[in-house]
Amino acid sequence: MTKFIDTFNHIVNTYTYHEELEGKTGQYWLFNLYGELNNESMTLDLLLINDGTEQHVMYVSNVQKLTGVLICPYCYDYVTILSDNNKRANEYFNTYVEKCKSSTHEPQILLHDVPMPICSAILNHPTTEYIMAYGLMDQFKAWRGFITYDFETLSDQVMKNITDQTTLLSQLSKLSIASTEVFPNQDKSYELVNRYYTLLDELSENYQEQFENYGLQSNSSFVHLWLALTFESAEQIYQCMNYDDENILFDKCVKVLGWNSSRFDITLLWDTLDCELWTMGVPIGDLSNTKSITVTHKKSYMKFQFVDAENLFGPMTLKACVKDYGDKSEHKDVFPYQIINSKNWNKVLMKTQPFDCEDFKSQLKGGYSITKDEYDQYLIDFKTFINRLEYLKYYKINDTEIMVKSIMNLIDTFEQFNNDVLHYISIASCAYATKHYSTYFTSKFNLESEKQTYYSDFDINADYSNPNPKAKPFELTAGYRKNKCNHYKQQDYKAG
Repeated sequence: MTKFIDTFNHIVNTYTYHEELEGKTGQYWLFNLYGELNNESMTLDLLLINDGTEQHVMYVSNVQKLTGVLICPYCYDYVTILSDNNKRANEYFNTYVEKCKSSTHEPQILLHDVPMPICSAILNHPTTEYIMAYGLMDQFKAWRGFITYDFETLSDQVMKNITDQTTLLSQLSKLSIASTEVFPNQDKSYELVNRYYTLLDELSENYQEQFENYGLQSNSSFVHLWLALTFESAEQIYQCMNYDDENILFDKCVKVLGWNSSRFDITLLWDTLDCELWTMGVPIGDLSNTKSITVTHKKSYMKFQFVDAENLFGPMTLKACVKDYGDKSEHKDVFPYQIINSKNWNKVLMKTQPFDCEDFKSQLKGGYSITKDEYDQYLIDFKTFINRLEYLKYYKINDTEIMVKSIMNLIDTFEQFNNDVLHYISIASCAYATKHYSTYFTSKFNLESEKQTYYSDFDINADYSNPNPKAKPFELTAGYRKNKCNHYKQQDYKAG
C-alpha cells in the first residue's frame, strides 16, 4: 500500500460495515487512511466487505451517501451528519465549504501579547508556579501522601460465544480489595493504615447499617464501602500535606496507585466510580489501558486520581520493583489464586491447613510453580494464621505495603530537583518536567565533580531580555513553522 500511494500520489480511504449500528445512520465507518494529503494528491475511497469466507473490495463513488456524514473536502475539519430533516445544518455545511474553498489553508502563528517562557512543567503545576513567582522555593515539598490498593478476583469459566469469531472463555468477579493509606509527617516519616474488605463483609450484620451511615444505596458492594471510607482518609492525608500558608495553592487530590492497574484493577472499579456520592471524570487512555481517571466527591470535592504505579517505574513486575527500588528486607509473598473460583472460594479459604506445593502451579505461566525456598517461606508465614482466608488478607495487604517504600524512594529522588513525582502519571512525563526544571533550578543539578563551578538559579526579578547583545535573535516565521510541521508529519508518516 505504501509503495502504491507513493508512486501514484494517492490518498486511500478504506471503509467497513459496522454490524452493531445496523439500521442506523453511520453504519459504514472509516476504517483506515493511507497517504499524506497535498495539493496534487488524488483520493481513492474503497469499501471492504467480508462475508465470512471471502473479502471483497468495492470502489466508492459517493462517500457521503455511504456513511451519512458530510466532511469538508478541503480542510477535513468540519463534519456534520447528513439529514433530510435538519436542512439548516446542511446549509451551514455548504456555506462553510464555499468559504473553505477560497481559503489558502496556510498555517498561522498565534503569539501571546507578551513573551512567554517555555516552562510547561512549571505552569501546569499551580503550587510550583505560585511559590516560584513569590520567591518561596525554599518551602517546596513533594506530595508524600497517597494510597495503594490491590484486588483479588475469582475466575469463572464461561465459554460464551459473543460473536461468530469471539468466545468469552472466563469472567472475573471481585473477591476482596486491600489498601494501604500513607499519612506523611513533617519530618518525611510516615504512618500506614491498612484496609481490607471481602465478599464476606456483605454477610455481616452491620453491613447495611454502614451503607446507611454513608448514604449508600442498599444494593451497593463492598467496593463502594471501601471508597466511602477511603474518601474520609483522603481528607486527613490532604491536611497532613497542606501548606501553612493558605495562599499557596494545593490541589485537593490524592493519588490512588495500583500495580498494573491500568490493564486490570481499574476495570474492576468501573461500576463503582459513579454513584450518588461521587462522580467520575473523563479517563485518560482507553478501556484496555486506562492511564488515569479522576473521581470527585460531590460534597467534600475531594478528588481521587487512580494511576498505574507501574507507569512511574517502567515495565516490570512488582517483585522486581521492590528488589530494585524498595526495602531489601521486604518481599512479595505467594498465593495460588488460580485454584479458587466463585463456587469453591468459601470452602477452600476456610481450610486451616496450608496449600500444597502443587496448588501453586500456574496454567497461565505454562505450568510454572514457585521454588522450594519460596514454598518453605510460605509455610513459615502461614503458621501465624488460623486459616487460608486470614493468610489471603495478609498477602493482599503486604502487596500494597511493599509498594510504599519504592514510591517513597522515587519521590525522594526527584524532590531534590524540586520535582513532584505524584503530580504526574508516568515516568516519561516526570522526566520531561525534570528537563525544564534543570533550566530554572540549575544549582540542583550540579554534579559532585563540578562543585567548583557555580550555576545560578532562575531569578524572578532579574532581566533576561538581552543576555548577549552580539547574539543573533531568533525570529519565528511562518515559513519556519511550516517546515517544522512538515518535518513532524513526515516523521509520523514514516513511523506508520
